[in-house]
Amino acid sequence: MKKLCLVGLMLLAGSAWAEWVIYQKSEKVTQYYDPATILKDGNMRQVWQLQNLSRSLQNGTTSLRMLREYDCNKARWRSLAIYAHTEPMAGGTVLETTGEDNSWNGIRPDTIVEVLLDLICVQK
Repeated sequence: MKKLCLVGLMLLAGSAWAEWVIYQKSEKVTQYYDPATILKDGNMRQVWQLQNLSRSLQNGTTSLRMLREYDCNKARWRSLAIYAHTEPMAGGTVLETTGEDNSWNGIRPDTIVEVLLDLICVQK
């Protein structure tokens, strides 16, 4: 219950209090994470991420704010929540919300996801 309340409070806080740090930038997307939101439970990590798109999607999405969980030992991740926003930096209206996806995704070596895994798993 405490974990659920904490996630709820983090959702309400949104991007207003976030200290977004860029970990990847390309022509199409800039990817951020908020180190202050890393929750640690053994080898598991949860962290808020943000993707700013260089072009809006057909539905008007300009940025995506995501809560993801990472398994530092098994090099895998899954989504806990995704919010599609109309403005950059998780601003504007939330167009769509996606809930928890219990399926794990493997992390391939030399990918941007591995870069983030290394950043968040190094913190003990």
